[in-house]
Amino acid sequence: MSRSGARRRRGHGAQKGGGGHYVVEAILNDVLVGGVHMYEIKWKGYPDDHNNWVAGWNLNCPEILEEYNRTRKQNTADVSQFYKILESAAEHHPITVKNTVDEVGYPENFVYINKSVCSDEVPRPCSPMFPCECKDKCVADCPCVRERYYDKNGRVQVEAGTALMECGPKCGCGVNCSTRVVQRGSGVKFEIQRYEHKGWGVVTRTALARGTFIGEYVGELISFEEAEERGLADTAMGLTYLFDVDMACTGGEIADFSIDAKMQGNITHFFNHSCQPNMEIYPVYVEHRDPRLHRMAFFAARDILAGEELAFDYSPAASDGGGARLDCFCGAVSCRGSIFL
Repeated sequence: MSRSGARRRRGHGAQKGGGGHYVVEAILNDVLVGGVHMYEIKWKGYPDDHNNWVAGWNLNCPEILEEYNRTRKQNTADVSQFYKILESAAEHHPITVKNTVDEVGYPENFVYINKSVCSDEVPRPCSPMFPCECKDKCVADCPCVRERYYDKNGRVQVEAGTALMECGPKCGCGVNCSTRVVQRGSGVKFEIQRYEHKGWGVVTRTALARGTFIGEYVGELISFEEAEERGLADTAMGLTYLFDVDMACTGGEIADFSIDAKMQGNITHFFNHSCQPNMEIYPVYVEHRDPRLHRMAFFAARDILAGEELAFDYSPAASDGGGARLDCFCGAVSCRGSIFL
């Protein structure tokens, strides 16, 4: 997903030489936005994070453009609605989109949000947090940093599934406190891509180190009863975005609440399944310590290369028992062949 036009960081030239203009090294991708062909440009002598989108009429590299058109199937889907919706949705970086498979565009009636919304059945959290009195950043002996959930670079360094306790809104420390990782939002540069068998998916445009925060699963926070009702309908359709808030549950306990990202959500709505995932999920507490209402955050499970698809395991505890399932097209060496709903 991306924007309603070219997001230029550099001005109008498509060359860079001694005279101060940028030189096109390669064309990486193209999309159709409102009838205008936009091209993603790699600039000669600049790292990948300087890549940006330029309208075709503003390019001055006919030989490179001819070679690109000769060797690559052009994108025929008009993704202008993606760009329009995401104009103000992305947290820190523009989200781009690529569809060279079909003409499917933005999901109908889907609302992009960056924070979960609660239904009327969801109560206010009943376990308030006790704020620290630190200034600017938490000091070494502050209870908030005693567990050392994150390293100095803000990367998670505890086992997957460990509850992460971050400083809350009443703590005295500032936004740059080392514990405030998830609440600061994702700094990942995302691209939404269309796949032949998997539909929409998400890749990272830059390399990510193990432990990097990638995104928070957000949507409608609903009751168990509502989730059961929606789940039956979703299973009949062969598609569900329900995520039980159950990472604090033990034994046979059932989650009181679920997050449904089907009609409202963020970039995580588009994450695909993999039987060999490169992301792990952690419960996170910020505003309170109510175990029934923790937030859910994705972190890099290993070093991830630029251009890799971001994926997690939809059903890590699934067995070959009963239940609805879909064919899996994740392509992992250890693919189980099915996704359990």
